[in-house]
Amino acid sequence: MQKEKLSALMDGESIDNEVIGSLSQDRTLQQSWHRYHLVRDTLRGDIGDVVHLNIADNVAAALEFEPALNVVQPIHSQPHPETWHKLSFWDKIRPWFAQAGQIAVAASVSLAVIVGVQQYNQEDTSPETPVFNTIPLGGQASPVSFDAATDGAQNTNQQAQEQRKRINAMLQDYELQRRLHAEQSKVSSQSASVQNGTSKQSGLTQ
Repeated sequence: MQKEKLSALMDGESIDNEVIGSLSQDRTLQQSWHRYHLVRDTLRGDIGDVVHLNIADNVAAALEFEPALNVVQPIHSQPHPETWHKLSFWDKIRPWFAQAGQIAVAASVSLAVIVGVQQYNQEDTSPETPVFNTIPLGGQASPVSFDAATDGAQNTNQQAQEQRKRINAMLQDYELQRRLHAEQSKVSSQSASVQNGTSKQSGLTQ
């Protein structure tokens, strides 16, 4: 009902003091008033090439009602300086050993990929075998043969199979190294936990 009165006021059909008072105080009615005028000017072709939209206020209002996210940063537990000297030798070097193992695995994978690509490129650049041999060394013509083409295709298939076997072997070796590294880390962690428990019990008995 309020918007109908606002539309009638804009068209000059009626002048309602109550609507004028509400328009001067209600921000929602002011926005509707602005939109109505913008639509009317657009339909009439009175609008210019540049449209001035108050995007800043809309963005500010949207940000004002946007729920705040309480992001809790994870706190990494680090040993205190006074307890660092009480740790075992393995507990001190375990972080460095884990990082070194990850770097070694990544380097081995990169090396395997590089070697495989180089070997594949070298096989591609090998001289091609002539397909047809129509004139022998004696100078006499001979029937056209497709044996050379068949041999070349077989060689290419064999090279591709060997290449796939090498890549599969490299991937299997990488997976084996990764599992061995994980098992070693697990065993070392368990032994370190047992050592810490033993040291705590001995401290309590003393």
